[in-house]
Amino acid sequence: MKALILSISTGQGHHATGQAVENEFRKRGVDCETLDAYEYIEPILSELVSKGYLLSTAYAKRISSKLYDIVVKKNKPLKKYSVPKITNTVWARDLKNYIEESNPDVIVCTHVLAAILVNIMKERQWVDVVTVGIVTDFTLHPLWEETRHLDYYVTPTDLLEFQMKRKGLETAKMLPIGIPINPKFSERIDQLEARKQLGLELHKHTLLLMSGSMGYGKIDESIERLDRLNFDFQVMVVCGNNKKMYKKVKGLTTQKRFDIYGYVSNVDVMMDAADCIITKPGGITTSEAMAKGLPMIMVNPIPGHEMRNAEFMLNNGLALYATKSFPLDEAVFSLFQHPERISLLRSTIEIYASQNSAENLCNFLIKNYEENVADKQQ
Repeated sequence: MKALILSISTGQGHHATGQAVENEFRKRGVDCETLDAYEYIEPILSELVSKGYLLSTAYAKRISSKLYDIVVKKNKPLKKYSVPKITNTVWARDLKNYIEESNPDVIVCTHVLAAILVNIMKERQWVDVVTVGIVTDFTLHPLWEETRHLDYYVTPTDLLEFQMKRKGLETAKMLPIGIPINPKFSERIDQLEARKQLGLELHKHTLLLMSGSMGYGKIDESIERLDRLNFDFQVMVVCGNNKKMYKKVKGLTTQKRFDIYGYVSNVDVMMDAADCIITKPGGITTSEAMAKGLPMIMVNPIPGHEMRNAEFMLNNGLALYATKSFPLDEAVFSLFQHPERISLLRSTIEIYASQNSAENLCNFLIKNYEENVADKQQ
């Protein structure tokens, strides 16, 4: 069996999902490779999409949010001769050459834009392989209605069935097994042991403050707010790749203990050590925290899909959401004022949490492949 994972460069989440799937395939002896679809078609296109995404989230939040709200209402595919349809068809033709040479048995798309290209190839019968689209947030992004010819859709929860029906997608194709994440987040170690490994005080309330791999968010302001609270706790602060922010918060003088980190590879241990995580509600980070059973306080969501993630978490009793009128310090005070709320959140999270999602997806696809081979041999 041979697998191809197609991604698009808009943040690290889509690549992290692809990496989790690729690693599980390789464990099972499957020949697997990952390709940035836009990078292959035209490197400039990939750079424009990546930079456009970063600029829109950092400097044009209101505009990108309004555009998302407009586009998300669209439930019908584009017209056959629309400019986006024609453009994507040209790009799909370029990608078709690579797929013909690679000759995979299954194509897994970790981004809706990659899924659209594969959908065109399926619709025009340019490829005859099993195709999978992975929804990497707790909502269906705009444009998923352009992928109706895919064979399967991996979703973070069965609650997305309502949105799938509204977009005209076949719910029978839905695999509600969770967003594929690194398997280390499906394992848990004792909280005291995790704190010991990290050199933390063992019996003190512990928070994990994260900003995502890109360091998006106002970490310095969050630290200042937390430090003003009049009860004691310790905080692990992860700045990701934002070196400027790391340097800034390292220079802050605080009353409480704040352990400052840049990019780290042991977030899983930090989650085990924490009583709650303060983070923007990205699909991957949210899934990792839920797999760990860790309560969340959501801050600074990126307009569009992360706002929908925040709504999902809040409406299903999975997290708190800090806003201008309910700021972070008040959210933390509210959570720790009644400790039983943490236990209640953990109980609710266990209902929705998905573990071993990458493993389950690969097992499903391998079994599907083996059954198809057996059918052809009969």
